[in-house]
Amino acid sequence: MANPGKTKRIVLVSTDKSFVQKTRTAFASSDTVALVTVEKNVTELRGEIQEADCSAVIVDMDAAKLNEIEALQRITRRLERRAAIIVVTQEFNASAARILVQLQVADFLVKPLTTADLVRSCVRALEGPGREENTESQIYTFMPAAGGVGTTTLTLQTAFQLHHSVTRGSSTCVVDLNFQQGSCAEYLDLEPRFDINEIENQPERLDRQLLDVMLSKHASGLCVLAAPARPAEMRTFNADVVVRMLDLVSAYFDNVVIDMPRTWFPWTETVLLGSNKLYIVAEMTVPCLRHTQRLIQAVYE
Repeated sequence: MANPGKTKRIVLVSTDKSFVQKTRTAFASSDTVALVTVEKNVTELRGEIQEADCSAVIVDMDAAKLNEIEALQRITRRLERRAAIIVVTQEFNASAARILVQLQVADFLVKPLTTADLVRSCVRALEGPGREENTESQIYTFMPAAGGVGTTTLTLQTAFQLHHSVTRGSSTCVVDLNFQQGSCAEYLDLEPRFDINEIENQPERLDRQLLDVMLSKHASGLCVLAAPARPAEMRTFNADVVVRMLDLVSAYFDNVVIDMPRTWFPWTETVLLGSNKLYIVAEMTVPCLRHTQRLIQAVYE
């Protein structure tokens, strides 16, 4: 996760035990966020939020109930904009949306929501109104037009440059999607820990805690998500697995650099559509340049 400079406190107000546990897990390994939970209904709050001296508040409430909206109004008055307010609600309608906009809450999310969405919302709220316009994670994808053109080398060098950049020095993760012949982890002398079998049939199992277990961490601070290479297996899987993985990684890292395989899988288009920048790596031979041209055409289509 990006490092804002010091630990900031977030208060979670909720009576939903499942949501409380999910949120605790999301921030459990963060060095920059301290989560405080208040397991009460928003209408039962007295001074718990003010006493917590927090930077942001997550209020889990029913936005369709007038008494809970009134309780939220009291909270916004008492805080006097000293802390950002994020509303999470199960019930939602146009009237509730208007009220929340009028109260100038930092964000409002509708259940069921993903951990990644909640984390992104909190990060934006903590950065405040003075943050840079481009606060979303940037995804850079490298795709080879032929074998042996140096895609992995460019992927890793780009990741290191981003990680240590003066203008965009921030948390960076390399994602090796070449499950058959990937070597990102080997280049850095790291053990690849990403186990596809763990989440293949249940992508929702991949949360912050499991992601931490599967990440390989370099001494420089660069993180790598890579699976052990299986040369004898031509594996493919549901696009939901890749979507879930990239959604979670992009929620916790400012830069995501992807090393793609040469083979076009059912999930390849999903990755390309979700990328901010795509680089096709080629070599100066006629066959490779022709294939590069066909590849560019396929991407545009």
